[in-house]
Amino acid sequence: MYNYWEPVHLLTQTHGKDTAFETWEYVPQYAIRSWAYAAMHAIVPYFITRMSSLPPYAAFYALRFVLAVLSSVSDALLYEQVARHVHVRVARYLLVFLTVCAGMLSASTALLPSSFVMYTTSLAMAFAMQPASTQAWRRTFYTTAVFAFGALAGWPYAIILAAPYVYEELCLCGSDPSCEHTRRLARWLRAVMYASLLAAPIVLIDTLAYGRVTVAPLNTILYNVASRARGISPELYGVEPPSYYVVALALAFSMAAPLALAALPMIAITAVRYPMRFAPMTSATTTFTKTESASPAASAHNSHGSQRAVLLALRVLPLYLWLGLLMTQPHKEERFLYPAYPLVCVNAAVTLYLIRACMEQAYLSITRSPYRASRTMLFSAVTVMPLVVTAVLGTLRIMALIEYYRAPLQIGHAVSQIQGEHTLCYAKEWHRFPSHFFVPRDMQVAFVESDFRGILPHHFHEAAPTRQPGPHVSSLSPRTPFESKLLHALEYATPVLWPWAKYTRTVPASVNERNQHEPDRYVPLSQCTLLVDVDVPTRAASDAEPRYVHSDEWDTVLCKRFLDNEASRHAAQAQSITVMDKVYATLARTLWFPPGSIGRGSSARQFGDYCLLRRRT
Repeated sequence: MYNYWEPVHLLTQTHGKDTAFETWEYVPQYAIRSWAYAAMHAIVPYFITRMSSLPPYAAFYALRFVLAVLSSVSDALLYEQVARHVHVRVARYLLVFLTVCAGMLSASTALLPSSFVMYTTSLAMAFAMQPASTQAWRRTFYTTAVFAFGALAGWPYAIILAAPYVYEELCLCGSDPSCEHTRRLARWLRAVMYASLLAAPIVLIDTLAYGRVTVAPLNTILYNVASRARGISPELYGVEPPSYYVVALALAFSMAAPLALAALPMIAITAVRYPMRFAPMTSATTTFTKTESASPAASAHNSHGSQRAVLLALRVLPLYLWLGLLMTQPHKEERFLYPAYPLVCVNAAVTLYLIRACMEQAYLSITRSPYRASRTMLFSAVTVMPLVVTAVLGTLRIMALIEYYRAPLQIGHAVSQIQGEHTLCYAKEWHRFPSHFFVPRDMQVAFVESDFRGILPHHFHEAAPTRQPGPHVSSLSPRTPFESKLLHALEYATPVLWPWAKYTRTVPASVNERNQHEPDRYVPLSQCTLLVDVDVPTRAASDAEPRYVHSDEWDTVLCKRFLDNEASRHAAQAQSITVMDKVYATLARTLWFPPGSIGRGSSARQFGDYCLLRRRT
């Protein structure tokens, strides 16, 4: 959670030393994270912490509110353009999916580059909904710029989402009466050139931050591609089967997930069997009978319908490209899906519309009814039921996330109320630290040793330019004469443009990119006056992970219930004797249900205590 909150916290504070954690990705010798991303998101917390008397955690929630607004605005624009250029009914379904799916809620307020790319994907797809033409120059420039901005400032791999748009822009004429491929190619190349200028401020910020010319998106690609030859790759952080993303999509979107995956087949079926349903796409009430389909006008409709079917296929194709890319990568995380979350909703809405359209068309063809099938209760139920089920499951999933996993933030609020000098230590579940926005200024945060043997973050180290770095930090000198001349030219402007250089340009003595254990990350338990720990009765205690809650050395300040998903899964397998018991147990830990409401499934939920402890004096 803190990977990006901590750099933002550093940029919002006047005191940087020992008040923010640095992960290895932000160390100058690796530099695979862009400081431009953190700088963009530090604007709101920066002004809140300086222009108000609100506690620091208010800046945390203010930024999340702004992210929610940005997500809502981009989704609203996408809805508007789908209604204008695809179909008003598709837009209505899209609006429901965007609103009720749990995945959209969790991703919209996350401070992650993948969430940022999610916003830009929605916005770019909104611009791209207009068919390409020689006259649509705004579509070309706006869509290209937004896709490029998402890839440069967020996640470089997201550029693959633009592939269908580029193909349409360069190769398809559609109904454009004055299709000029050469002119459109030249226009798109100009758009690419102008969009590339967005890289200039990003490279400048990263150069100031790291003390050398840095192209962070390129470093990210090189780390994931070229570093494999040295035995370094994201697989160091875990490997999951392809089914991981299937489960993640099901949890995030429930019924919308299978509908989204069926979009391309449904377009193909409809284009072959009922091509007239694509012409015109913007009419909410257009229906056709058998007699109409045999007329010359219907033949023209069929021709235009085929064109619109191809265009619609290009609109739903990015989701398949993104899933295909992710499925091939051994290391999988749910956040990697975020850029395609709006596309899941778009595809699901298209599938739902086409299912209903095909059923209506089949009904009219069989019965020769003079009435509009769309007005019958039967076909309304076909679309209303998936929407209602998705809304119910989405609400239960959201409630489960809030009820089962909010303990770290609750403990963070308790920490923010403690006065005086303290050393706050994290034991088990250290990765759930909510950020230094919840830590008072006089409090230090550290880690105590546990059974975890990967690399932990370290504090940003201060090294003033006027003195030699101490034993724990070192400077990274420029590689080339050009870099030296550039940094020399920026030397006098750096204190103004990037006053945090003394923190962001230093390299700890012990840091690695191999997720290897670094013992200097820990402090002795005796130095801790406050301790955050998770106590799960089903977990066996060890020498490195004792049950601190039951120790005589600690008093309990606050404990909150916290779901142990792994223990719940094992408990379900141990307790369940029938298939239905296993289903109930799965539902119980993924959705919210009142205790005892689904029988043995409720008992399979294994809760622990997420606790704040104070050392006894």
